[in-house]
Amino acid sequence: MAAWGILHTPSCLILHCSGGILMKYASVKFVCQMQTAGNFPAYAGSMLRGMLGSSLRRAVCMTQKAECSQCMLSATCVFPRLFVAAATPAGDGMAPMTPPPFCIEPPRDKKCRYLPGERFAFTLKLFSFAVEYLPYFVHAFSLAGQRGRVRDVEGRQGQFHVVDVLQNDISVYDAQAERLHALSPESLDFPALRPTAENGFFDLFLLTPLRFKQKNHLAAALPFSQLLHLILRRSKGLSALEKTIFHLPGEEFSFMKRAAECIHIAENFLTWQDWTRYSGRQNTVMKLGGLVGRIRYAGPVSVFSEYLDFACRVHIGKQTSFGLGHLAVQHGMP
Repeated sequence: MAAWGILHTPSCLILHCSGGILMKYASVKFVCQMQTAGNFPAYAGSMLRGMLGSSLRRAVCMTQKAECSQCMLSATCVFPRLFVAAATPAGDGMAPMTPPPFCIEPPRDKKCRYLPGERFAFTLKLFSFAVEYLPYFVHAFSLAGQRGRVRDVEGRQGQFHVVDVLQNDISVYDAQAERLHALSPESLDFPALRPTAENGFFDLFLLTPLRFKQKNHLAAALPFSQLLHLILRRSKGLSALEKTIFHLPGEEFSFMKRAAECIHIAENFLTWQDWTRYSGRQNTVMKLGGLVGRIRYAGPVSVFSEYLDFACRVHIGKQTSFGLGHLAVQHGMP
């Protein structure tokens, strides 16, 4: 980002900024229909992420090496580009590894039992170069449906097929011909501080578990400073996909820190929610958990509105590719 100029006025603090980072972004909705009965786990995001990984690897891997790092094709293979973390550009201390360039938002109804003919839908968000790989995602999910979906904790399976892929409620997939129509990716702006610091409040809804660590321990509290840290970390990680670094100049960072210190928790209805996922790679059931619920912050929140909106689109915290860290914000004024 470019440097900030700071002007003091009697009513507010005004900042001027130029420059920024743009990233390709696309959000598509998969509509699937069950062919045989099947049971979904309580949280389907990890199941969808697991079936995607195993089916994509099966489809594109030519050498069947145990580790991509041992394969001479890894530099040009689709699978490691989408699933294997790599080091970020030098100097990025907050996000040492690039994140997966996608995240999956599972069905919102949390339905667990599906009968033949019933449909389910989920959202796939693609970041940066991953937008160009949508055909691979569609093919991988189609293969997963043919094979029978990845087993859940109970080990049950079910087959399905992809009947449609939608962008902004417009079909971009011909299931009969198995052809994708042209996608219209967006340009996602990385966040910047707003020019005025006006007092108000906002409600933050954690729609899926938010997992993060403080001092190497999973945290169960979310002060605004920690929320902001998570958004900054996510911004830095995603910017690495563009082979750049999301960086705050000193003056901007100082202003951000002062404004964040003035924001407090007005209401807190967050709770800890545990859930389990089956890891096919490790052949074990893993117990995971995170914060869910609603929390209200009050203070000069207008400064951070772009940061909040950005976080709602890209998720924050750990396991974002599973759909964890999904946020929604409702802005308000006192």
